[in-house]
This record gives sequence, C-alpha cells and structure tokens, in this order.
Amino acid sequence: MQHTAYGQEPSNNLGTQSRTIAIIALCLFALAGLISGFAVGAFVRPSHTQQGNISTPALTPKIAGQTPTPTHTPSPQRPVNLGIPSIDHVSYSEVADGTTTYTLSSQVITRSGAPVHAPDVTCKIWLVQQIPDGAMFDISTQVLKDVSNLQNPIVGTVKNQPYVEVPGLTFTDANSPQTHLCTSKGKGTWTYQVTPSVPAGVYDLVILNDWSGVHYNWSWVQISIQSSH
Repeated sequence: MQHTAYGQEPSNNLGTQSRTIAIIALCLFALAGLISGFAVGAFVRPSHTQQGNISTPALTPKIAGQTPTPTHTPSPQRPVNLGIPSIDHVSYSEVADGTTTYTLSSQVITRSGAPVHAPDVTCKIWLVQQIPDGAMFDISTQVLKDVSNLQNPIVGTVKNQPYVEVPGLTFTDANSPQTHLCTSKGKGTWTYQVTPSVPAGVYDLVILNDWSGVHYNWSWVQISIQSSH
C-alpha cells in the first residue's frame, strides 16, 4: 500500500485525518501568503503614489543680462543764487589779426564763493565797448529768464545807455561755442580769435552764467586789442 510504503500506520481513520490536516495547513499557508501580498501592496503603493504627486520646481537658467542692473539716477540740483563768475584765465592784451588764438576760462560759483557743479548752467561770453570804471553793466531779466534768448546777441545797458555786442570774435573750438552749457564741474572755456574788423582800443569781455533762467550773474574783464597793422 502507498501509505505503508511511506511508513505510515495502515489505519484509514488516521490517514484521512492526516490528509485533512495537511489540506487545512496548505490552505492556511496560501491564505497567509495572499494576505501578506495585499499587506505589502497596501504599504508600498501609497509610497509610489505620494512620490508621483511631488512636483520638482523647474530650474530657470540664468541668462547674462536678463536682469537689469539697478542704476542710480541722481536728483537734479536745484538752482541757487550765483556769485559773479570767477575768471581763471584771460589774455589782457590781444591782437586783431584773425590768426592768434586766445583762451578765457571761468568757474561758476555761489555767492559764498563755493564752486557750482551742475550740468545745466549756460555760459556765454561776448565783447563790448569799454565799460567806465565804477559803472554797472545791466542785463534785462526778461532776457535772462528765457535761456533760449541767450543764443542771440545780448544788449546790456550802462547808465541807461545800450551796450551792444561788438562783433569780431571767432570761436575756433566746436565743443565750446560762444554760448554753451558749462561742464558738470561748472567750467566755462572759450577759444577764440579776434578778427581784423575790430578797431584797436580798450574793450570788455562779458562773462555770463545763467542757471536754467532761475538764477544768473555776470562779470566783465577789461582787455586791450591792438591792430595787426
């Protein structure tokens, strides 16, 4: 018999009972495996699902020049009362030959004598007949308040008499014409020649500083012009 061959007792009851127990054990083992599989899946799946829901922020590459560098724009300086222009250099004796070059330079200053550093001060120079000693050379405020007028010849007055501009200065530097904005440091510089049309005599060079038509001041310096003949 098969059961005897496996060394089992030749009892039918015992064999049946053993098979029943074995079948039940196998069922329980299979059921335990199935339950274990479900349990493992239950623990593992949420982990994968949660990982899939996490969004990784995209990295934006930095491009050179993409973000503008903040620049500081200085606030414009408000005009203040000006002192008479400080003359740094002048040729007191000049020749009306149309070839000799002369230079006059001046500095814009406040009434206290401090240099003015502003980019919007207009500087102008022109030639007039000799201003008598002790006399005042006046300019109309209507002219001074409109900066656009400064390009035109300016007629001043001395003792209520008109003093017109004497033509005859040729400005040789294109960067510093007769009327121009002073440098940001308040410097006004003119390079010019005296044409032969100017008669020999004593004259005055008038230097004007006009700060946006709000504040202005001027001065003059006496020069002697000689004929080239």
